[in-house]
Amino acid sequence: MGHYSYLVAGDCQFLYTRDHYDEELAALFIETDRKFIGSDGSEVIAGDECPESEYALGYYTTARALRQRLNVQGFTSRRAVASLGKGIDKWRQHYESEEQSQRRERRAQDKSMWETVVRPPREPDELLAAIGEAIRPHRPYEAFATVQEYLQYENQSTETVSDIEELRWFVEERNLIRLIIDQAPDDTRVGLNLGELTGCCVHLDTTQPIAGPTRERQLAALPDDAPLIVLTEGSTDSRLLTEAMHITHPHLAGFVRFIDYTGTKARGSAGMLATMVNAFIAAGVANRFVAIADNDAGGHEALAKLKRQRLPMGCQVLHYPDLPLLASYPTIDSASQTVSMTNVNGVAGSLEMYLGRDVLTINGTLAPIDLGTFIPAVQRHQGALSKTHKGLVHKAFEEKIRTARRDRHSTTVDWSGVHAIIESIVHAFD
Repeated sequence: MGHYSYLVAGDCQFLYTRDHYDEELAALFIETDRKFIGSDGSEVIAGDECPESEYALGYYTTARALRQRLNVQGFTSRRAVASLGKGIDKWRQHYESEEQSQRRERRAQDKSMWETVVRPPREPDELLAAIGEAIRPHRPYEAFATVQEYLQYENQSTETVSDIEELRWFVEERNLIRLIIDQAPDDTRVGLNLGELTGCCVHLDTTQPIAGPTRERQLAALPDDAPLIVLTEGSTDSRLLTEAMHITHPHLAGFVRFIDYTGTKARGSAGMLATMVNAFIAAGVANRFVAIADNDAGGHEALAKLKRQRLPMGCQVLHYPDLPLLASYPTIDSASQTVSMTNVNGVAGSLEMYLGRDVLTINGTLAPIDLGTFIPAVQRHQGALSKTHKGLVHKAFEEKIRTARRDRHSTTVDWSGVHAIIESIVHAFD
């Protein structure tokens, strides 16, 4: 026969799971919701003298609390109702297809056209009203004038529960849970009844937590399905790297997502990047994320403290990688104004330096780096392109992107720098 766990909503039970519990449902509760409920519906307090067979383990809260938990996960009433409409359409198509198949079979076997035992789906409003009726306090036999009225009342509840079971094939589980509890008043007790899993032939340990570990497993699985988030120093880096990735690594579209600063007042800097990483850590962001900063003196100084911290497993802090091009690059000393070939990896490795030798070449020569302030914390000068050269490099790179979109097979342009950045992001957790 089997043993079942199920969702309790008011005086009705839905979403039966045989010999186990539904993890999507269990993860909606917390350990403080854990209760033992007696046969009369009252809570049994630990230490009460009550035979074990007279109470059932479960996790219980109110309809209002469960609605709010679903809300913050994105399972709103609007989403659930829209999902129901689509689910019923799919169910109806399936029903009509099955009915036509049965008719053909009956004609082939020359049998009478008996009525199919499977009912067609109800309209959404009708089904929601039926759920609300099923959740209301159960009406006893004595409340009905005739036996037929009582049986009809019981059959209606059975059909409603059956409809919800059928919808599990067509509607996401948490949307179904939302639809059910939306029909219940705020203070209605809702919960996961585990009573049958603690009896004969089943071995659920009533002393072990269930909701908490289930939620932890759910959160642990989230990063496997969600895109990798990449935090940069600002909007320009995010935009240009997103555009570059679609050229160098188009297969990663949708799997790697650079944070979009568009429309925000966020000011780009390595210091702000460090602040954002700490905010993500403090918020317990479940997605795996990579913070990547310039490979210059300012970037290394700003992230030094962060890199000394013990970071969560899902977080990596990087700099743009060293490039052969930058190992010997024309540099202007601010004091003497002399030009020399210098290793500017870790000194002047802002994003512009990774956009390609072709766009860094202005009037036939590489745009030089100006060495500026000496930063004692990292024992090196901060270097950068001049503002004019930086603007020209950006403009040339934008044109390079437009050209690449028209002709992806061109071999005359240099993508090695941005390719190296994307590769370092992809392999950040290796």
